[in-house]
Amino acid sequence: MDNLVINEGCSVGAIKLGMREEEVQQYIQLYKEKCLSPRISFHRNFRCEYDSEGRLIYIEVVNDLKRHFNILFRDIDVFNTRASQLVKMIDILSPYDKNSANGGFVYKFPELGLSFWRGNVLSEEDMEEDWFKEMDPEIQEDEMKNLYFETVSIYSISNPPIDNAGNP
Repeated sequence: MDNLVINEGCSVGAIKLGMREEEVQQYIQLYKEKCLSPRISFHRNFRCEYDSEGRLIYIEVVNDLKRHFNILFRDIDVFNTRASQLVKMIDILSPYDKNSANGGFVYKFPELGLSFWRGNVLSEEDMEEDWFKEMDPEIQEDEMKNLYFETVSIYSISNPPIDNAGNP
């Protein structure tokens, strides 16, 4: 399995901030061709935003790619490391924005141009609760996906993205 290495505030694999859309699409196509299943819809696994000049300013990678690539940040597999552990490991390098943590759903590391998101939060403590233990084992297994992040995003350290509320 190939690695896609995240360089904070700079790139994911060969895809670099500042590239033109045509270049980005060429690299996405190359990554698609490396996969065992070329039918995968890669446009939904790499979400890109461009500035008014057509240059890449933001890239979000979806955890579906972990079936085909190891997504690494400083040798840490971001989609196969529990969210709670990942946040602690990266927080040592650079603190996350405590105001944007939003109950464990979003973690932004502005000094690294890096953020993580998950749609639902599950903790190790939750798995000890009766409500979790009473679930069907198949549902428990599905819920355990929420121990991990669903996306990782890269953006320019000097130009953080604006969220829906108008906050960087």
